[in-house]
Amino acid sequence: MSSSRRAHTPSAHTGGAEGGTGAWQETVARLPEPGITQVPVPPSHHGHDLERWPLRNALTLGALEGAVPSARGHLRQLLWEWGQAELAQDAGVVVSELVTNAVRASAELRPAVAPVLVWLGSYSHYVLVAVADASPRRPIRLDLGPDAEGGRGLAVVEAYSSRWGWHPTNMVGLVKVVWAEWCLPSKAEQRPAPGRLDRCHAI
Repeated sequence: MSSSRRAHTPSAHTGGAEGGTGAWQETVARLPEPGITQVPVPPSHHGHDLERWPLRNALTLGALEGAVPSARGHLRQLLWEWGQAELAQDAGVVVSELVTNAVRASAELRPAVAPVLVWLGSYSHYVLVAVADASPRRPIRLDLGPDAEGGRGLAVVEAYSSRWGWHPTNMVGLVKVVWAEWCLPSKAEQRPAPGRLDRCHAI
């Protein structure tokens, strides 16, 4: 399982499937000390039965470039409806990265257009984004130097969420799920300074 500390709220969001790490320049200062290494990520379940989230939504897209802006717009609309609009910027960056990775990983399955499932859930002050794809390729987190022009997808996910991970799935036509979770202050609690989301895990 991976988790990260939050620094400040970003001011940019990522682009399409060919530029999903467009926010990396704004994020460099927030990432761990870089080393040019590949970091295997062991599978870890989010700890929730997706069907038990009181607010949930699933969107199936084709593994095409247009999937990224579609997923991002859908997420922002849902967060607004669920009263979690303050998370839209960070979650928009993360869902862009996750869907970009899913589209790129699914390219090996062409000419067939593989499905990409974007699942969103909210419970109290927890929000979960999960993206499932049909590629058997496991996520690899790259620690790159500050001058690198790409390859920061999962490091961006780590920097913009409370925790993240992945696990295999037996959903029809899909192989793995990569997820990210946020723990926001409850309405009764005093909110931290802007851009500071506490690290906490749902039960």
